[in-house]
Amino acid sequence: MTRSACPLSGWTVSLDLWGTLITHGDRQAASAWRITEFGRVLDAYGHHLAPEELSKTVRRTREEAAHQQRTTVAQPDVEAQVGAVLDELAIDRDAADLMKLLITVHTHAVLRACPQPIPGAVAALAAIKAAGGRLVLTSNTLATPSDVHRILLSDLGLLDCFDDVLFSGDLGVAKPRPEVFAAVAERAESPLDRVIHVGDDQLTDIDGAQGAGCHAVHYNPHRRPARPLVPDFADHAELPALLVSLCTAPAAELISRSASHE
Repeated sequence: MTRSACPLSGWTVSLDLWGTLITHGDRQAASAWRITEFGRVLDAYGHHLAPEELSKTVRRTREEAAHQQRTTVAQPDVEAQVGAVLDELAIDRDAADLMKLLITVHTHAVLRACPQPIPGAVAALAAIKAAGGRLVLTSNTLATPSDVHRILLSDLGLLDCFDDVLFSGDLGVAKPRPEVFAAVAERAESPLDRVIHVGDDQLTDIDGAQGAGCHAVHYNPHRRPARPLVPDFADHAELPALLVSLCTAPAAELISRSASHE
């Protein structure tokens, strides 16, 4: 196959997961299941809590962990997240069996949300791959560690679409830290300026990628105001052609797009 038939050859296309490739699903169902199962486990260990108290504590600690990740770019440890719940409830976190059960509940709750691929995403991945692009999944994690993400991706038929998968929980840092995007390039044995990251979040995906020296494409399904000169798309059917257009553009044009962010 000729290079013209593989216009993305030599390029690494990094894609965000949540909100870009898959939906968040029924978050309320996942939250309700987590809280109910937390209650059952704690009750079995002799900690009888009012459902309202447990619900408030679990929700608050999750919100605080998410805020910490987004504002400090630190990667919260799953055990620390569960430990924070126990600390607020004044329950000893040193009981190993209790912690193990609660961590399992905490990390698997997302499966109850039943997330699904965003329409057109699977076809877009196949088209990018057919055009010669190296596909990398680059996702922040919070309550859901990489092993559970892999279960979910496998169930959705997405895991085998990627040449590599990177999760912030494994890296120890989260987007928009430049180390995340540097890891994408390093593992692909590619320079940063041959990496295009696709995502829906202005801070973690767009600013993060451009700040690290990569190119960025914004998944913008609602056509909200976007960063100047950052290409965006609202329908995944648009993405393969958009990437080909960017990757075959003159180098000076790509450089000017990146420089506009600095």
